[in-house]
Amino acid sequence: MRTFITTIVLMVLTLTGLPALAVEEGDPAPAFSLTDGQGRDIAFPEHSAGAPAIVFFWATWCPYCHALMPYLQQIKNDYAKHGVEVYAISFKDDGDPVEHMHELGHDFIVMPVGDLVADDYDVWSAPGILVVDGKGVVRYKRRSVGADVKPGKEIAEFWDGKVRAALDLSLQDSNAAP
Repeated sequence: MRTFITTIVLMVLTLTGLPALAVEEGDPAPAFSLTDGQGRDIAFPEHSAGAPAIVFFWATWCPYCHALMPYLQQIKNDYAKHGVEVYAISFKDDGDPVEHMHELGHDFIVMPVGDLVADDYDVWSAPGILVVDGKGVVRYKRRSVGADVKPGKEIAEFWDGKVRAALDLSLQDSNAAP
């Protein structure tokens, strides 16, 4: 009976499009292939070539995303020698994310249509922030912010610290590997 119920639950989740399991820290990052704003096909995690990466789910209307973006750009610059990229996946957006990012001057890999990938990562609110190590394992995933946390420097600096700590741990672990 238990197997039957489990099968029914998995079928319902599959048919409704809901992820059967949420992606959490320590889990493998779901692979995806999207077209970036320049028309290139980007396959992740292959594109990261074994380097840690930041997967950033965002929208043009998101004030938290805007507060965080300069910090992500600085992280990208600071970790450039390690090959770290920011994969900026737009979701829940009806703006022009490619033009918007261009206007902001950030050099992230922008993917303008990422709703299905956000579903695969179990990201339902912006910003979605994940650090994926060079082996494809999620090292950090942002939790929801409370209603009392306002967009701005304080929360952006908090996330900056979390992302940097996860990147440092990822790089430390990759250097310790035989």
